[in-house]
Amino acid sequence: MGKLLVTGGMGHVGYETVKQATAQGIDVVAQYLSTFREEDAVALGTQVTWARCDLSNDYELAMLAAEHDIEGCIHTAAVPNDKVGIPQPLRTFRSNVVGTELLLETARRLGWRRFIFVSTGSVFQELQDATTPVPADMPPSPKSLYAVTKRSAEMMTDVYASTYGLSAASVRISWIFGPPLVPRSFDGPRGPIPEFLRRALAGEAIREPSGGDFAASFTFVPDCAAGLLAMWAAKRLDHGVYHLGSGRNHSAFDVADAVRKAVPGASIELGGGTAPWTDTTVMRGPLSCERMAEEFGFRPRHDLDSAVAAFADWMRANPGRWGGEAARG
Repeated sequence: MGKLLVTGGMGHVGYETVKQATAQGIDVVAQYLSTFREEDAVALGTQVTWARCDLSNDYELAMLAAEHDIEGCIHTAAVPNDKVGIPQPLRTFRSNVVGTELLLETARRLGWRRFIFVSTGSVFQELQDATTPVPADMPPSPKSLYAVTKRSAEMMTDVYASTYGLSAASVRISWIFGPPLVPRSFDGPRGPIPEFLRRALAGEAIREPSGGDFAASFTFVPDCAAGLLAMWAAKRLDHGVYHLGSGRNHSAFDVADAVRKAVPGASIELGGGTAPWTDTTVMRGPLSCERMAEEFGFRPRHDLDSAVAAFADWMRANPGRWGGEAARG
């Protein structure tokens, strides 16, 4: 058996996927580009081979494939949202589209067993309402740079499955949160959970004039990685697109309640409305994840309260990762 290639191995979803894969006894090649945290790499042990590679460079990718016995790929690497992508559109296209195409061609040429492209619920930007669950066969409506590049990569993944017989599929994820990603200042695309936890654990009273009505299908990163690995292990993929998420929307008011439970004494007051969370995104209904349950027997383990509590525990144990040492000191 060859190794599993996880791209974006130092990224949010990628690192958790590498972590869970090694816990399952899977040998992993973890690709990274510019970010490499030595401590995190060492923590995952010797089953992981870390490999620096620019996936949009065909020579570098060919060398990566030649140097390692790779069985298939979970492709998480990407420019992750419009806030990061809009100032650098060419890099965003190369990362999100060209890198995916070159990986697909490598998979076709070398006969990889499986290719899983990690896409986004952001491909839905013109839904009629923000409450109805979004099935996997709903026609996408991408409008922004990020959404269009991810949808383009989805389409190429589908072409390689239908034309070349590659066992390949796209899986759309939604509002992922959890360790080790805690922005040290406000970061709208990451949502209210890390923002409220960071401020509450630092002892700050949170008073926001708006935002409580914003709602999204927040998904705990361990659940996301577990779903991707369930797809990796499946005997076959019966569809070209899957949705992976919590399956329901929660409002920022709900998030505030969960943070109060996880951080006793937390003081949070929110006004109505959806800003600032909709300044860089649009609201949508929750991704309907029934295909994951029907085909792979997969459902997320965590509800909102247990996920937020686990995240808070991790932040308490790792204050240096988010600036919490300053609050203590």
